[in-house]
Amino acid sequence: MVYAADHPALAVLEVRVHLDLPPELLPADYVLMRLALPEDAHTLPTLPEDPRAAGDAWLAGAPCPVLRVPSVLVPAAANLLLNPAHPGAAAARIEAIDPFAFDPRLWLGAR
Repeated sequence: MVYAADHPALAVLEVRVHLDLPPELLPADYVLMRLALPEDAHTLPTLPEDPRAAGDAWLAGAPCPVLRVPSVLVPAAANLLLNPAHPGAAAARIEAIDPFAFDPRLWLGAR
């Protein structure tokens, strides 16, 4: 599974909450990738009660290469899940790879 976000700011926020490292241990060569994903996507309009089960069901059924789900962190934004095993995933393309440095203020007050 390839996880992506519909906006760079959401991608940064997702990394911040899921990567439990102090800023000095973050890779110096971190990058931000812009992807072109297949248009054929299934959208979940609301976050299911059990997101993992919904994702597993989507993977098992393999109806399309991309699943768009509301972000738990920012429900108005979306995470995009790409199933690389789906034949339609071959249409996904990397459009750009840019160096990215996390702003250390994201860790202010972190425990």
